[in-house]
Amino acid sequence: MRYLKVLALVILFFVSMVFFIQNTPELSKEVVLSMSLLNFTFTSQSLPYYLLILVAFCAGSFLCLFYFMADKVRLSGQLRTCRTKMANLEQEVNSLRNLPLDGQNYPSAEESEENAQ
Repeated sequence: MRYLKVLALVILFFVSMVFFIQNTPELSKEVVLSMSLLNFTFTSQSLPYYLLILVAFCAGSFLCLFYFMADKVRLSGQLRTCRTKMANLEQEVNSLRNLPLDGQNYPSAEESEENAQ
């Protein structure tokens, strides 16, 4: 499975490099971003398209990384809770196994057959 992930990453890298090489003139064109909100106006410097694509890719990668890290922390907490609960239940089962059998509390098979008739 690990080899398939590495192979997928290599293929993704290769395809993205071919995309950038074949589209260099179009991706080198510059764009100016602007945003107006109420009385505030923001205008960026002229940026090439490839830089916007690269920044968007990196931002998406970091957002996914943070999401999956938070999910891993949450799941490890659940796992710790379940393991603690399981250890407590195993300890309870072992303590119940080690209790001595008392004849008064546990009727034998013969007595239970007599009561059934």
